[in-house]
Amino acid sequence: MIELDYLVHVTQLPSDLESASRDVNHRLYETYKIYQGVIDSNLLWRVWLIDEYGHVWLEVNFINTQGEAEFHTIQIDEGTYEKVGVDPYQALAQLE
Repeated sequence: MIELDYLVHVTQLPSDLESASRDVNHRLYETYKIYQGVIDSNLLWRVWLIDEYGHVWLEVNFINTQGEAEFHTIQIDEGTYEKVGVDPYQALAQLE
């Protein structure tokens, strides 16, 4: 576990997902939709994991348009989010 003192506010798409957004058959199109949903939510997100490479991951769960629960984790790219200071909390530092 790692102690963090910030939440993230995701504000923009990375360039690879911008190009994927224009092609529903693109292999990253579903990832684009999840990432865009995180941006559109305007929520502050707790970090789920910081992996061995320092990448930030979020846990994103929601009810889809068919009324079914979906459970995802997404890596967010540096430069696409802002950090917002909060009281410390625990996040994963590795998958066990």
